[in-house]
Amino acid sequence: MVGGFAEPRKWLRFGDKVEGTVKSKASGRKLLLPDNLAATLKAAKSLQAADKLSLGAAYQSSGYVVVDEPGRPLSPHALTSRWARMLVAVGLPPVRLHDARHACGTLMHLEGVPIAVIAAWLGHASWAFTMATYVHSQEPALADAAQVGPCRHQFVAAERPPIVS
Repeated sequence: MVGGFAEPRKWLRFGDKVEGTVKSKASGRKLLLPDNLAATLKAAKSLQAADKLSLGAAYQSSGYVVVDEPGRPLSPHALTSRWARMLVAVGLPPVRLHDARHACGTLMHLEGVPIAVIAAWLGHASWAFTMATYVHSQEPALADAAQVGPCRHQFVAAERPPIVS
């Protein structure tokens, strides 16, 4: 293990803050984190430790990864707002935060990750659901597909029979 693991245990619903356990057995899983994300999360944890030290008893240890300075979890609206500002800052078009899940599934698929692994990563019990809902065809992939399998064979136009009048 280089990067570390994430273990989804809680969820929040947009609108009113509703906390609960994960939705299904497949949702409760351990995910190996890429090194750069693990480093980012460790840096965030260090900032939280500094906040906790400076605020003392006023700091609220919520157990969430993304919190404000006093340790309170951000509301779904605040997360959505920060996501939108981040997209603008890096020059990307506006998309919903949830769409990042679709992008994740699609990018994994384009990189050749087996669909069963993508389904497990996204917390789906069914690979068919993952394919139908989260993995989307991209034009470059469709162009590549045209060059493999039966599509790669050259077709010769058949001679047209003479027209008899």
